[in-house]
Amino acid sequence: MKNANLYKSFFLFLFFLSPFFPALAEENIELAKFVKEVEAEKFASLYTLDLRARIGQEKYDTIKPLSEKFSLRQSGSLKNETAYRITHPTEFTKIRNQLILSEAGKFSDNLRFKVSGRAYYDAVFALTHNFPSNVRSDMQSEVELRDTYMDYSKGPWDIRIGKQQVVWGEAIALFFADTVNAKDLREFILPDFDMIRIPQWGVDLEYSKNNFHAEFVWMPVPEMNKLGVTNSEFAFPLPLPSSGTPFTYFDPSKPKTSLNNSEAGLRLSYLLNGWDFSAFYLHTWNKSPVNFRSISAGVYEFSPAYKKLDIFGATFAKEINEIVLKGEFVYNKDDYFQTYDSSVENGVLRRSWLNYLLGVDYTFFGKIDTAFQFMQKVIFNYSNLLTNEYNVNNSIALWLKTGFFNGALEPELTVVSSLMTQDLMIRPRINYKFMNNWLLRFGADIFQGKDTGTFGMFNKKSRLYSELSYNF
Repeated sequence: MKNANLYKSFFLFLFFLSPFFPALAEENIELAKFVKEVEAEKFASLYTLDLRARIGQEKYDTIKPLSEKFSLRQSGSLKNETAYRITHPTEFTKIRNQLILSEAGKFSDNLRFKVSGRAYYDAVFALTHNFPSNVRSDMQSEVELRDTYMDYSKGPWDIRIGKQQVVWGEAIALFFADTVNAKDLREFILPDFDMIRIPQWGVDLEYSKNNFHAEFVWMPVPEMNKLGVTNSEFAFPLPLPSSGTPFTYFDPSKPKTSLNNSEAGLRLSYLLNGWDFSAFYLHTWNKSPVNFRSISAGVYEFSPAYKKLDIFGATFAKEINEIVLKGEFVYNKDDYFQTYDSSVENGVLRRSWLNYLLGVDYTFFGKIDTAFQFMQKVIFNYSNLLTNEYNVNNSIALWLKTGFFNGALEPELTVVSSLMTQDLMIRPRINYKFMNNWLLRFGADIFQGKDTGTFGMFNKKSRLYSELSYNF
């Protein structure tokens, strides 16, 4: 099934690209041969004569300018990620080997493309019996097409068509204005954000003139968050009044690909006296299913479903004497909140809410990169019936990084903590770069707090980890 989806994605990508190179379609094989052999100087004159004879002078004159501008660049990485849980029961939770391949190139100065994919195999499921079969089926191996698109630029216009990531926010450790793409949350928010985001098929059209910038995004193929299955390391708990409450759960149906189910957004930005202001609107899906529930004979029956959302937001950034000030504001209209109250129909209440951050970045002594964020979530028309929610929830985030030996050794620390209750995530790590292409990393992901907290729910999942990667 995964392979079938991969092939479908690949052919959909070809469909998106087909309007861009009709002139190359007939002689694309000849062009490929031409490019490779012309690069080898000793064959250049012979091949040019042979190609001209085979396809004719007129077609040769059409292909030659294209070949002179055409370029390809391959890159990728090999990586091992190993994680060991340090809370009881202590055991290996990941021994993943991953390959990422990418090919980028250009047909001309205006027309560029990228194709990338990822494959991984997690040996923890073959070497241990730490997880049940449903987790193995979900996370043991995967092959996926990732950022794969065509870029075209002309004057003030830029358009990207294909499978892509659209980034509208840059918060520390959490997602605020970064609302466009679905997320892979099977490892919570621990992987790099560019691997958490799920690239989506769509169109990103941008217009820039002087200090003004506009961006329109259309995503015709809905993607939903990938969540950890039951008994996986970072599975999100269901809204049950107690751990022993009996329940049934039905898997939600993903929205079909149709015009009515597509997502669209608009972002407008303006640079004024060094202040970069932006505002956006996104008509999207609630990427995680809403857990509608009924109660029958004491059994909680969950029938999750995906629902549409309207999101409004704004961001700003300003550099003042090497200090960067920034902010992100996101307003969700009539979002869905869970409640334990059995008298509430479907176990869901709808409320609007505002989530924002104010941050400052600065490099101390020219060596210690620092970022600090104050974050607040405000729920309007608040009710005490909402599950594990505050009317106003305050939290902070701190990120520190420095380097030694010309940047070869880089200690790093990320801390995110609630100011309302004990709910904390601490992420120290150290990076060692060697032999140009190698990176060795050791780190820890530590969670503390109550079981009902954003981080405390994983207080039994703290871990140590190592990563070894080779980039080429």
